[in-house]
Amino acid sequence: MSDEWVVTMPKLGETVTEGTVGGWRKQVGDSIEFDDPLFEVSTDKVDSEIPSPYDGVILEIMVPEGETVPVGTPLVRIGAPGSVPPGGNGPPAVVAGAGLVPEARPGVAGSGGPSLNDPAAPQMGGSEAMPALEDPAVSVPTGVVHEITMPKLGETVTEGTVGSWKKQVGDTIDFDDPLFEVSTDKVDSEIPSPYDGVLLEIVVPEGETVPVGAVLARIGEAGAAISGSAPAAVGAPAAPAGGPVSGGAPSGGASSGGSAPAPRDGRLLSPLVRRLVAESGLAVESITGTGDMGRIRREDVEKAIAAGGARPAAPSPAPAPAPTAAPAPAAPAPAPATATPRPPSPASGGDPRDEVVELSRMRLAVAAGMKTSQGIAAAVWTSVEVDFDNVERVRAKHKDRFKKETGSSLSYLPFVSRAAIDALRAYPTVNSSIDIEAKTMTLHPYVNLGIAVDLDQQGLVVPVVRDADGLNMRGIAKRVTELAGAARGKKLAMSDMQGSTFTITNPGPFASYASAPIINQPNVAILCTDGVKRRPVAVGDAIAIHPTGIIGLVYDHRALDGSTASLFLMHVRDSLEQRDWEAEVG
Repeated sequence: MSDEWVVTMPKLGETVTEGTVGGWRKQVGDSIEFDDPLFEVSTDKVDSEIPSPYDGVILEIMVPEGETVPVGTPLVRIGAPGSVPPGGNGPPAVVAGAGLVPEARPGVAGSGGPSLNDPAAPQMGGSEAMPALEDPAVSVPTGVVHEITMPKLGETVTEGTVGSWKKQVGDTIDFDDPLFEVSTDKVDSEIPSPYDGVLLEIVVPEGETVPVGAVLARIGEAGAAISGSAPAAVGAPAAPAGGPVSGGAPSGGASSGGSAPAPRDGRLLSPLVRRLVAESGLAVESITGTGDMGRIRREDVEKAIAAGGARPAAPSPAPAPAPTAAPAPAAPAPAPATATPRPPSPASGGDPRDEVVELSRMRLAVAAGMKTSQGIAAAVWTSVEVDFDNVERVRAKHKDRFKKETGSSLSYLPFVSRAAIDALRAYPTVNSSIDIEAKTMTLHPYVNLGIAVDLDQQGLVVPVVRDADGLNMRGIAKRVTELAGAARGKKLAMSDMQGSTFTITNPGPFASYASAPIINQPNVAILCTDGVKRRPVAVGDAIAIHPTGIIGLVYDHRALDGSTASLFLMHVRDSLEQRDWEAEVG
């Protein structure tokens, strides 16, 4: 039987105990993809549109529109892609573990009592009850068990690396407590717990890279006992005798596909590991894996690279025959080898004075994202020279008052941003995204402006000024300042880095002359503002000293041509040189 998942009434606030189903966006039999709108819910705090946490088919809608139910109530069953809803008009199919969902009771919020099944963020995975196991000798937690999955932290993100766990097995955890850190090719984020309860199991250890939707941990109701006589081994959960938990992917596998992943043998590589191996030129068979069942992890590849090569992998021992009597307790798993980089020896051509350091997760993520973009886009660079004298006169006159009134510096960036937004209206293909496989282009009638922010030379993030075309220059400058501050303070929300339609990067303060940045996917272009310097320029028949600089555009030649790119840049240049900026700043 194909996998099924149950989506429950989410907890949309710390004191929220119930919600009203406002409207269903899908009906029984409809196919649905991850993040598609699924239903609307109204509470005494907010009205929200809830996206689907799974790919699949709607098998059953369990609560009709307009009905008010407690947090944690099962609302809809979703089957794996290709599933067929049950026929007839008989009673609803029994939801796995539905009998374990507790009745509504007082004290859910703020009373210290155990909480109901309350997913606060559908992208974190739905909530499923643990079915009873057939083997009575196996101890399982009672009540509802929530599966925490790898969240989708960006439109193009397909995997993430668990940075560190903030809680350990057996710890009590409250809603919104920090649970774990995750790194993707976009950002490092601290993920809060969407549930109250007890951490029953950590499925994916720190440093492991898994696909979006993979089960990372399980949380039981407050007071729940840990499964078995001892905590489950991290990264190697035992399969229950009665089959996999309904509603979740097998450990370490993606939940969205509905089918079990390949066995975790020594040749199963995550996408990140595959990229690292390919980029380093190492042979997979010569790398010793320290993960479960010899799986090669990122640290194994980095250790091989740091050592200047890879040692042949030790042959795996033959599997022991099945025991005829009760098996003895499993020996503790050996600790993974510490990936300690060492400098290359003089014999291998290196210098003993060299220092080999481990790349940070963010550095690796940025590297992977940049290479991915280069592999996708047919990138071309073009540029224009801009005379900033018109802008500079306005800056000099108003910068002190502007800073006092908005809290933002009146740099060149707000002027360039405003000019670029106007040019995007004139040349909408620059503000688009394309899907070559579908043979389509999506033109965006709004501008969600991405601004690249440097994190003290440790990496880059791109927060997004949403609907920037509806803001004046003051609004743009203020929002950019707020987002940049949040990024550098590691307080940027994931929603603040999603949905950009066009991006600006600004190395100008570092006195760059002309730069050709890499396109921020899924945009088709990125604008670069380089350093402004006073130079002699021709003004009519005279020579004057004006502040000038290069503005460059890297564009995807699949989406637009050089004529459009050049006309776009001319529009930006003419706005900066000729527009009445005094009226807008004042």
